[in-house]
Amino acid sequence: MTEAGSKSSSPAQNLGILAAATAAAAILALLLGPVGLPDRNIFFNVRLPRVLLGLLVGSGLAASGAAFQGVLRNPLADPFILGTSSAATVGVILANLLGWHSYYGVYFMALGAAFASIAFVYRIAQTDGRAPIQTMVLSGVIVSLFLNALVFVFFSIFFRESFTLLFYLLGTLTSGDSRLIVISGTIICIGLGVVWLLARELNALTQGEETAFHLGIEVETMKMILFVAASSMAAAAVAVAGMIGFVGLVVPHMMRLVVGPDHRYLIPASAMGGASILLLTDAAARSLIPPVEIPVGALTALLGAPYFLYLLKRRKDAGEF
Repeated sequence: MTEAGSKSSSPAQNLGILAAATAAAAILALLLGPVGLPDRNIFFNVRLPRVLLGLLVGSGLAASGAAFQGVLRNPLADPFILGTSSAATVGVILANLLGWHSYYGVYFMALGAAFASIAFVYRIAQTDGRAPIQTMVLSGVIVSLFLNALVFVFFSIFFRESFTLLFYLLGTLTSGDSRLIVISGTIICIGLGVVWLLARELNALTQGEETAFHLGIEVETMKMILFVAASSMAAAAVAVAGMIGFVGLVVPHMMRLVVGPDHRYLIPASAMGGASILLLTDAAARSLIPPVEIPVGALTALLGAPYFLYLLKRRKDAGEF
């Protein structure tokens, strides 16, 4: 075998393969469903909005997870580490308590609560103009636990028999409102663009804040921008689709095996990998036991948890943990 033939494919080539795989997953998701090949009405009013939502939510969650894992230097970080998912769920419950049952009232309450949690966690962690990584993580965990407790208290008292809210808690791509998809999609695309443009700075931050500082990076400013961009993607995804777990945690680790740790390639790879996996999982969720639809968040957790345990064991055996 020649030297050229023995070389593995480059990250750029792997990105091209991932792009083709994402397109194939989108086409497959459009065709799969409990009714088989859809008619025109089902295709344009049900399947297409759902696939677009899956593309946006999957890419937003996975890219957000990759950014958090990099800036926090924590392989267990996920998009919800600052409490965005719990806050968005509290927003949904408050909207229902206030009688705001329209899609827009619920959506904007969820989005507003998620953004409020980001600001609150950062304010708690900030000391003398700095937000230490450990303090940020601990603040996010505490706020998330408190908000989760509120969610279950409110749900037990007011919404015990609400199947719609339960479906949201477990994650769903059933929201087909085009305007909400556009709003969330715009936020996710902007956040994704910001994180990708700052990929070099993110690479430096993964080497430690002191190293990044000596490379001329304004560490605190860069951390704040990355936190806001990544959390905005997570907030927009949760507001429109609920709590879909493990996509943002597992997919970045999978993509590191494909394109390596360089965030210039890892961010777009995670976005495409997250979109593909969420689309295929959602297609399975609505097709496995027709006419029953499994919440896609429950299915991603069932599939993601064993794979993450496999990754942990693999890295432990390699001495990386």
